Amino acid sequence: MPPKRPPPLVPKKPNPSMNYEVLIYLNSFYFGMFACCEMAMGLLKAINLSYTGHTLMQDSAVMISFIVLETIRLIMGRKGSLAERGWTAILSVFLTAPCFLGVSYLLLLQTYRLRLEYCLCTLQIALYLTEVWYAIVFVFSLCRPVTYD
Repeated sequence: MPPKRPPPLVPKKPNPSMNYEVLIYLNSFYFGMFACCEMAMGLLKAINLSYTGHTLMQDSAVMISFIVLETIRLIMGRKGSLAERGWTAILSVFLTAPCFLGVSYLLLLQTYRLRLEYCLCTLQIALYLTEVWYAIVFVFSLCRPVTYD
């Protein structure tokens, strides 16, 4: 009779850091499509609609600054790992707030809004909220006492 093998070690609880990293990975693909659509819709609105005063420049500046900031956030989030407590991942979590405000501006405050923008911005906000949720859950999991079973 062969000797019995010990049971494989299986973690008892999922790692919230991994969930956050998966969401950052998915968001990087979604954001590429989101940015292309927003730029195309912005160009469409600039050509076909009449803007008063400096509102076109304001809407364009917010959109471009949001795209640049979100790109930086995603690059930092992909390079860092919450599990390793990397400063790049932590900064990526904090950069979610200004990016959230940028999407909120595109969703609520820009001069002209298309229905497609409502859908795209709502999905982007849902991704942000989910990412922040898993980042907070990970921080609280670090505060849990260590058990050696």
